[in-house]
Amino acid sequence: MMQSRICSTVKKHCWVGIIVLALFWKPAPAQEYRPSLLVPPPYGHSYGFHKAGKFYLKILLSLGAGFDDPQGIAAVKLKSTDDPSTIEDDDELTVYAANSNRHQIIYNRGLAGLSAYGSLGSGNGQFHNPQGVAATEDGFVYVADMNNNRVVCLYNEKGKLEFIRNIGEGELSHPMGCAVDDAGNLYVTDTDHNRIVIYDKVGRRTRIMDVGGRLDRPSAIAVVDFADRWNFHHETVIVVSDSVNGRVRKLDQFGKIKAEITGGDIAMPGAYFAWLALDFYGSVYATDMVNHQVHKFDHDLKYVSGFGRQGKGDNEFESPRGIAIWKRYGQVFVLERESVQYYWVGVDGYIEGLYPKKLSKDFPGPTISLILYEPGDFKIQVTDSAGNLVKNLVNEFRETLGLNNIVWDGTDEKGGLVPPGEYIINVTIEPTYSAKGYFSKKLTARIVKE
Repeated sequence: MMQSRICSTVKKHCWVGIIVLALFWKPAPAQEYRPSLLVPPPYGHSYGFHKAGKFYLKILLSLGAGFDDPQGIAAVKLKSTDDPSTIEDDDELTVYAANSNRHQIIYNRGLAGLSAYGSLGSGNGQFHNPQGVAATEDGFVYVADMNNNRVVCLYNEKGKLEFIRNIGEGELSHPMGCAVDDAGNLYVTDTDHNRIVIYDKVGRRTRIMDVGGRLDRPSAIAVVDFADRWNFHHETVIVVSDSVNGRVRKLDQFGKIKAEITGGDIAMPGAYFAWLALDFYGSVYATDMVNHQVHKFDHDLKYVSGFGRQGKGDNEFESPRGIAIWKRYGQVFVLERESVQYYWVGVDGYIEGLYPKKLSKDFPGPTISLILYEPGDFKIQVTDSAGNLVKNLVNEFRETLGLNNIVWDGTDEKGGLVPPGEYIINVTIEPTYSAKGYFSKKLTARIVKE
């Protein structure tokens, strides 16, 4: 299954309409700040552009309107645009974004450019400050129409959005987020009522989760169910932000709290977890509008790392909002105040230490403690101070997120103990997603044998 999740070719076009905007954008100078939790796609996939701004939206939409308080975003591979005879087009996605203060949804029409749907109002197909967006492969699009107290269901018919129905009228109050599972069930954060309301695919309410009265104005939500083929753990997971976006909670399919974390738990008491997304491995990504970064948590909601900082350069954000991850290939879209950024899930980490710190006759080899921020494929070589190969310790091995310990027994390729001197541990890590083969992280550490 893992092999099918790696793009077989790098296409020579900018395949998704929102990213088409960036053909007009001039890349910023290279920055020294180079985190790799997320990485720009290779040149051939996006012509080197992965960030598009407000000005270019105006040009392509020809509406005189760019981003104005963008919020939720969804990305999906539509069955109607898929050629089942090949996997060459499987990374060509349709992306929908809520342009809240313009009361519209912006989306791409395949490779043909951008369109906008909606206007201010309470009629069918109209919005009043739309927030969350969810979408299915079958073409259905759901929009949390916050100030109209409903969810609007649309359908993508050959690249054109059409109104289907309103959901939750008379029972929702300022819904902020929505998500859809593999079976087509719709999960809505009913913010004022401190609950999650679940509807079936025709808009009938089936369940209410109030988490024992412990939800506090829930807003963003992300869901994956056990049957989703791009779900590594094969379990149903619901993640939701609440408490004025200061807390993230992980729930099971029955609404039981399995884990929770706050900004204070990660030494950021003012963190604002605006929007959420899940990746193939069940890691949780949360945009933070206050700290201008994306936070990553593992499957158990333990903090992994932050990505980004405030700014307009590479790997920088200005008040990031909606985030969407297409789990099959690890394609990531992040909305910010006046632009949208496109990444692939990368890999990052560091060598936590070598133990013991010095080698000797009694302790001839170290344990290499490697921290990974994402499951990765890695190899380890040991070289001497002149760069000569001493030992291929690991040729290629897949390790999990978190702490991984690898032992070098202090021998060379022939099995003999190495003589006294300085040795370099060279670690190369590759992602398991599309970026595999196009990006790698190199880490080194030095150790002396006396």
